[in-house]
Amino acid sequence: MRTLQPRERKIVALGILVAMLFAVWYLLIDPLIVGFIDRGQERADLNTAYQHNARVLSGIANWRQEADEQSATQSQYGIMAPTKVLAAESLKQRMNKLAAAVGGSVQSVSELPADKDNWVRVRADLQLTMSQLYKSLNRLENEAPYVVVGYVSVVADRAVQTGHLATMDVRLEISAPVRTTQPS
Repeated sequence: MRTLQPRERKIVALGILVAMLFAVWYLLIDPLIVGFIDRGQERADLNTAYQHNARVLSGIANWRQEADEQSATQSQYGIMAPTKVLAAESLKQRMNKLAAAVGGSVQSVSELPADKDNWVRVRADLQLTMSQLYKSLNRLENEAPYVVVGYVSVVADRAVQTGHLATMDVRLEISAPVRTTQPS
């Protein structure tokens, strides 16, 4: 192998110096800078999580108050009864009283299997006029315990036959959650 000329030695030395600078950069300086950036991002994430958790903790008093208000009105959103059978009877009686209050007549009221646990479902066949139907639906919607009207069917055959508005055959299916109470 021949000896390098001074100019070639300078180029090789410069190449080695550049290679060492790259090595120092990628092995020492770059990991240090990336570590600072990562730790800075972690601090920002932790700060964001801390602020979120502080907001959640400050809202606990409001949530407790809302839970107490909901507990106070819980009886409006379900039938309070010791058993599911008694809740279904209560719902049947409500349908009978509803029809009597609006001036309609009850053909039959029967319990149906509920779609969900701790719910009762009742079907009522009624004879109502149009205004009585509106009144009964309004009462079901606005009087506690609130119920879910799952099905309304109206047959107005007599109106077609007589030519004027007459009583209609109405089938209502309603359901409500049951809040079981312990007998004292």
